[in-house]
Amino acid sequence: MKNYFKLMTASALLTLALNACQPIVAPTTGTTSETATAAIPELLIHAHDYSFDLPKQIEGGLVKVTMMAEGKEPHHAQLARLNEGATMEQFMGALQTDPGAALGMITLPGGTAPIDPGASSSVIVNLTPGNYIVLCFIPSADGVPHMAKGMISPLTVVAGTTRHSEPIAQATVKLLDFSFVLPSDIKAGKQTWKVVNEGEQVHEINLMKLAEGKTMDDLMAWMSKPEGPPPFANAGGFNGIDPKQTGWMELDLTPGSYIAICHVPDSATGKAHSELGMMLPFEVKS
Repeated sequence: MKNYFKLMTASALLTLALNACQPIVAPTTGTTSETATAAIPELLIHAHDYSFDLPKQIEGGLVKVTMMAEGKEPHHAQLARLNEGATMEQFMGALQTDPGAALGMITLPGGTAPIDPGASSSVIVNLTPGNYIVLCFIPSADGVPHMAKGMISPLTVVAGTTRHSEPIAQATVKLLDFSFVLPSDIKAGKQTWKVVNEGEQVHEINLMKLAEGKTMDDLMAWMSKPEGPPPFANAGGFNGIDPKQTGWMELDLTPGSYIAICHVPDSATGKAHSELGMMLPFEVKS
């Protein structure tokens, strides 16, 4: 169980070499979406050590999910919709004995990727009515995932009454089996990226910014022996989303060297997708 959750976190990088992935780029394009007929409703999540504070109910459709990390550890907020007839208690019980069966009880519309304490992150997801749970899989230094320490909360999504148009995006990122297609020219500043999962598995895109003067070798060394401050900062992204689904992530990028990564475990081998090629360095220019 402990190893399973570690696959969902940065420890999945340990056996990956930098040349395991080759950049795939696509032109930066905007969408042709019309202006929304009404403001997209916002679900505000306060992430503490180790709990979530969020509303119990929200209308479905397009929803802006904003998570604020107010604890002393990094957090993320993965949204999961329970399949009809499944309960949170059944899901939690299955996680203890058969994580594969537990994942079969849910669908994943996305969520906010890991961010550091004091930061905030926003994504836009499409929520259909039903019973949801919000989870944080990130482990503490003791190896115990935050979810097991209390970071799991229920959320009810009811039918919405207002139509919302898709957000206007300045770029599109595609999630494949097992690679990323990123914009070819990424500029600093606030921007919205459309996220499309064109693969056959669940994928995510987590962004990490390397510290000044640090390299991929420094990152790999720290991942193999995480002592002292990490050589990167979590820069947000979009958490696990099911195949053929779409979402949006709001970013505020500063110039520097970044890494896009997917920590989700492969359904066939159990290896993290990063080990299979989903780890891509890129530059943000001023």
